[in-house]
Amino acid sequence: EDFRLLDNAQPRSIHNFWQESDLPLTVALVADVSGSQAGYIRSHREAIAQFLTQVIGPLDRAMVVEVAQSSWLISGFTGSGGDLSAAVERIGAREGKQSPLLGPACRNSSFPHSCGGTALWHGLYYTARELKAVSGRKAIVVLSDGLDTGSDIRLNDLVEMAQSAGTVVYSIKYASPARFLSISGAIAQAVSRGLERLSRETGGLIFPNPGHRTSEVFSKIESDLRNMYVLGFTPPADARDGRFHKLVVTTTRSDLVVRSRAGYWARGTEN
Repeated sequence: EDFRLLDNAQPRSIHNFWQESDLPLTVALVADVSGSQAGYIRSHREAIAQFLTQVIGPLDRAMVVEVAQSSWLISGFTGSGGDLSAAVERIGAREGKQSPLLGPACRNSSFPHSCGGTALWHGLYYTARELKAVSGRKAIVVLSDGLDTGSDIRLNDLVEMAQSAGTVVYSIKYASPARFLSISGAIAQAVSRGLERLSRETGGLIFPNPGHRTSEVFSKIESDLRNMYVLGFTPPADARDGRFHKLVVTTTRSDLVVRSRAGYWARGTEN
């Protein structure tokens, strides 16, 4: 009774309300190692190593991906601390780009051979696709400045893939303030809001320039992932149309703030 839920602007009756806690996690850790992040690669390694130590427990699994002009699978899903630690050392190193590609090589008609320096949407798209077949609580944690320089994947398609995979995206932005002092930097800032949208529409959060606050950031992400409230409702038959449905969740209580996923893909009546 404390919540109101709209499904494509239609009110739905909330039949169930419960809290899920301490569920096993599957997390994809994505590091941007393109030219604009060259000064942060060491920070990315240290942050991911800390995340693995601080958050990933015995029942959890993680994968490690690096993104530049394409994306490379540094480590597939595993709960092995040794394998994940070894993967961290390969981030941004020559060995990283000797790893298997995640998805196909990025190809964009605007470039003669590849997608430019940062095919971020490409890498995140194929990361989300890897998570689509995974059950349980899952998330993508991406470390980047959020600037895509010409992927063959559109941001809209990436958001759709993440939503259909049921994965939450947490964005940790590493960007030098000096980047925004020039006209080109201001343009870059204007077009790099895609990570904010991706995180917002999947129910995640964005953390700008964490600095020495990575422990606090990771604690927030872990708390988010391991302790969620679930509202349950049943769409009527005519709403099972195989399309994306926009969800709006509000509360009647002034002491609460609601953060939820932007919507869901309805199953068709034949499913």
